Amino acid sequence: MKFIIKCLIAAAILNAAARTGMAAAAYYQLKDQSLELVTFNAKASPGEIEQQILNTAQDLDVPLDPADVEVSRNGLHTTATASYTQPVEVFPDYIYPMNFHFTVDAFSMAGLDGKTDHYKR
Repeated sequence: MKFIIKCLIAAAILNAAARTGMAAAAYYQLKDQSLELVTFNAKASPGEIEQQILNTAQDLDVPLDPADVEVSRNGLHTTATASYTQPVEVFPDYIYPMNFHFTVDAFSMAGLDGKTDHYKR
């Protein structure tokens, strides 16, 4: 009987760890892809980058609201900020709200593809 109880407790802990791990993995994927968008989309407007971040969040099943995403640009420097709360069922009928927030910023890498006229001889 003790063995069964220990197995049930272990299964519950593994389930909670797996579910929180999946939520964290989706967060890091969204953050990484947002950094990529900010770095390599110099020709896109901040509104277009914001929409691409929202599309990425939707693909990853991340509950990101458009009001919680902000993209700004100052010359070649672009910054994106996002925050959201993802409910994670860590135990049957027990939802734990996980809060995520990130800010990514980068200088545009436009012109580094070797196709500029700056170095023609």
